[in-house]
Amino acid sequence: MKRKVTPEEREILLNNPELVMFEPYKAMKTHRASLGKSLILPGITAVIFFGFGFLFPDFINAHPTFFAVTGCILLVLSAGFLPILYFILDDRAYKKARATHYGNYLKMLLPQDLECNTALITGVVYEKAEGSWIIDGGESLFGYCSMVNISRFEPQTEVAIVYDGKGFLAIVKRDPRTESFFG
Repeated sequence: MKRKVTPEEREILLNNPELVMFEPYKAMKTHRASLGKSLILPGITAVIFFGFGFLFPDFINAHPTFFAVTGCILLVLSAGFLPILYFILDDRAYKKARATHYGNYLKMLLPQDLECNTALITGVVYEKAEGSWIIDGGESLFGYCSMVNISRFEPQTEVAIVYDGKGFLAIVKRDPRTESFFG
């Protein structure tokens, strides 16, 4: 029994992203390294290092090999730290999204014109993150391995499906706040 989602129900989804299983990865931007950003850390290292050379020229003249070796090592280490820095920044973005239940991405992806339907779960293979359900009298397969905010599906339970017919699909968990999707 397919029906349109009301604006109030859409707001319920946006205000409670933890109850919505969906794929946020279309809205996520992958971290791209730019040449300018990648030169910041080695540039700062070079400025500090050569600034030290200008402040203490007598030490540099007394130990030229030590100065050159130290400079090369510091520049290589600062350039080698960049992949670690990008990894830390990417990891922080994913942790922040997970902590907010991907709410910002749900706001970006949730279309205005949505339809709702209910489905009866008939079977689930948890190890593969897939199962089967009955929608409008016909049984079909579904998968949820790429979705976030996963909840455990139990056979013979009902779930609400929200979709736009153009690629967006979300599964709404049963909760007192989302009972209107099941009615």
